[in-house]
Amino acid sequence: MALFIKEKRREARVPQNKTGVIKYGAAGHEMPCTVIDLTTHGAGLSIGSAFGVPTVFRLAINGETATRHCRVIWAQGSKLGVSFE
Repeated sequence: MALFIKEKRREARVPQNKTGVIKYGAAGHEMPCTVIDLTTHGAGLSIGSAFGVPTVFRLAINGETATRHCRVIWAQGSKLGVSFE
């Protein structure tokens, strides 16, 4: 018996393989990440460990001038799903 999960995203994810940096805290902490998928409303990120990642942060994607304000929607192992605010 197959189990189908209804997709809740407003738009389809576009696969990516871009490097990025998670920026947070008053002291300017930074954590490298890989953007694995992207929409206009959010992204999937791959990181070394989700431990210590705050629920809100700025995301800088290499090749883009602006950073994006993000909120963590889900975390599983070394992957995060974020929405852009």
